[in-house]
Amino acid sequence: MKLEILKEHLEAAVSAAARVSNKNLSLPVLGCVVIAASQERTVVRATNLDVSIEITLKAKVIEEGMVAVPAAILSQTVSTATDQKITLHTSGNTLAMTGMHGEATLKTVDVTDFPTLPYVKEGEGVSVMIPARELARALKSVSFAASSSGMRPELASVYLSLEEGVLIAAATDSFRLAEIKIPMKARVSADPVLIPARNVGDIVRLLTDTDIAELRIGENQATIVAGGNYVTSRTVDSSFPDYRAIIPKEYGSQVTALTEDVSRAFRKVSVFTDAYNQVELAVDPEQKNFSIKAQNSAVGETHEAIDAALQGDTVTMYFNIRYILDALGVITTDSLTFKIAGPGKPMVIEEQPHSGFTYLVMPMNK
Repeated sequence: MKLEILKEHLEAAVSAAARVSNKNLSLPVLGCVVIAASQERTVVRATNLDVSIEITLKAKVIEEGMVAVPAAILSQTVSTATDQKITLHTSGNTLAMTGMHGEATLKTVDVTDFPTLPYVKEGEGVSVMIPARELARALKSVSFAASSSGMRPELASVYLSLEEGVLIAAATDSFRLAEIKIPMKARVSADPVLIPARNVGDIVRLLTDTDIAELRIGENQATIVAGGNYVTSRTVDSSFPDYRAIIPKEYGSQVTALTEDVSRAFRKVSVFTDAYNQVELAVDPEQKNFSIKAQNSAVGETHEAIDAALQGDTVTMYFNIRYILDALGVITTDSLTFKIAGPGKPMVIEEQPHSGFTYLVMPMNK
């Protein structure tokens, strides 16, 4: 194999592929990035058997071929290269990377051991065209709320659905829930699919430089096609909780404040939380008081009042501050609203004006 390529194109592709590859002692080729060059197209591939990626490269192919190179070594070598134009040339079990200022020779791995990448082929399953930016936004807005444990795979997943032209994404770890609804131009529908939350980052990175993405949902896998690139994730064969049943229909108290004020206050108070990350949240409309307090015997305590518009009942509740900070990190509007159903009941955080993002968090016992 021999090809010429610009460093920026190679670096972007190899970096994305390297994040997918993993160290597998029984199958070393899974820790590799594969470069396959032909006159038709040149691609970079990687997989960890849970998610796979194929990125199309702009390159001048002088000699066709295929090579597998350890991902970490290749990624570091490319990123530190000083030449803007690079030549890749295989010889035996090595890959030479040369430029005007130097040359590096990398050991390769037997590429015949690299598995065939699974993907939902065109015409198979269900196919939906979605604005790439909206799909990325939906996934990023909720994936943080998924469980980090694999004990219940459905809770470690992102629920993705299309209902009459509305893209819906949701995730929950049973202590909190994030949901976002984004209207689409086309009134299309697709059955729900569960994508492992740990694969969301690889999908989102593929969506950054394109306008439209095709979501293909097949049996046990979902493929996103964007700009000639492919990322395929296995899907979870399980039932997602009926989360809509736990979202309160009525609220006893409501607080609206500037997002920046709220974020600054919660970040300040987080320094003083205890081992359980507990924060006290107090709402008193009569006294026009919205405040948060935390204390830690080893650090001290702090109290912070936040300017806000309040209505409803007086209530004091306790929450895991990390759960609230996570939600504040994805809110994009200047204002937000806290809706509290009542003592011991869930609290809902929404963007203001409401743009489709809903976050529910369960209270803690004092």
